[in-house]
Amino acid sequence: MKLKKTLLLMTLAIILYLGIGSLLLYTETIQRLYIFPGWSIKHGNTDEDNSTVSSDGPIIIYENNKILGYQIFPKDTLFTTSKVEISKQDTLSCYVDETKDTFKFQLKDSLEIEPTEYALPNKMLVISDIEGNFKGFKSILLGNKIIDNKLNWKFGNNHLVLVGDFFDRGLNITECLWLIYKLEKEAEKQGGKVHFILGNHEMMNLKSELRYVRDKYHENADTLKLDYKKWYANNTELGRWLRTKNGVEKIGDYLFVHAGIRKGFPEKYILKEINENIRKSIDTNFEKGKKRDDIFIGNESPLWYRGIAKEDENQKDIEKTLAKFKASKMIIGHTIFEEIQYLYNQKVITIDLEHKANSDKGKMYALWFENNDFKITDQNGAKTTLK
Repeated sequence: MKLKKTLLLMTLAIILYLGIGSLLLYTETIQRLYIFPGWSIKHGNTDEDNSTVSSDGPIIIYENNKILGYQIFPKDTLFTTSKVEISKQDTLSCYVDETKDTFKFQLKDSLEIEPTEYALPNKMLVISDIEGNFKGFKSILLGNKIIDNKLNWKFGNNHLVLVGDFFDRGLNITECLWLIYKLEKEAEKQGGKVHFILGNHEMMNLKSELRYVRDKYHENADTLKLDYKKWYANNTELGRWLRTKNGVEKIGDYLFVHAGIRKGFPEKYILKEINENIRKSIDTNFEKGKKRDDIFIGNESPLWYRGIAKEDENQKDIEKTLAKFKASKMIIGHTIFEEIQYLYNQKVITIDLEHKANSDKGKMYALWFENNDFKITDQNGAKTTLK
């Protein structure tokens, strides 16, 4: 009798676990429901994902007055993991499995909050929504002489502007971030600048909303015995670095923002205050259902709003927003277009493209600024008129 009762309770517990787990999967509260060790059901939010453990890192964590580096390296046909104590003076190495590149860098001595406004440089290359596509990112930088063959900065005192969403969907996110981190330091030495502007996918990862994270990263986290939610926490180097970034920047009289600043955005906030509130939101715990309505990171925030790209606003709306911030144009990503193009009588430029599909065909495109004029540039540096 006791055995039957025990079996019944176990059966009910399993049914309850599977039922609640399935509901949490459906609502995207969790991304995986573990059934047995090493076997799980994942949320069906993307196309079939066959990615698995591969090279990654370093993941740099500050813990108990130590700096720890976690990494997965290729070894013969397999992989090996490393967890070592490092110092700020150490030279670190990042290996890119897809392109077989290796680049070296050092941690910065300090991390400072980025300014919101900048003087206009002679040249800029502007791109968004790379989403872990290191191969495509490298090709557009190399073809436009932003970097050399060894992935070093060669763009002098000019600017590289990255308008959000370097996270999710792709398989070389860590590598893209460390390359940007490295180039940022090198550019400053030459009087140049790398701008890294936060998008909605940066915010999602910083807030541990992981529904678009590929299987590779969950499996790498398991392999390293380091929960993926800890990779960008505020005690990590990349997490701290990302927390210094802005959600909108003004270069000359051009506004750069991932999704767009909507009509009717509260008048009282200047750009600097918008950025302060976006950064504050990273580590704010919102009550259930409150985040989607938040003006700084919610559905109609500068990180998520699609109304401008969908042309839900009229010309006067756009011009009023630009006038508020003393800007002549707004450059946005977030919403995919077939090509980089003008909207609203050249007041808005949309730059999000199908970068993965393009790079698979050997093509990449970005926005180019030179001689006070915007053009489209490709992976070979060939320029065409922006329409």
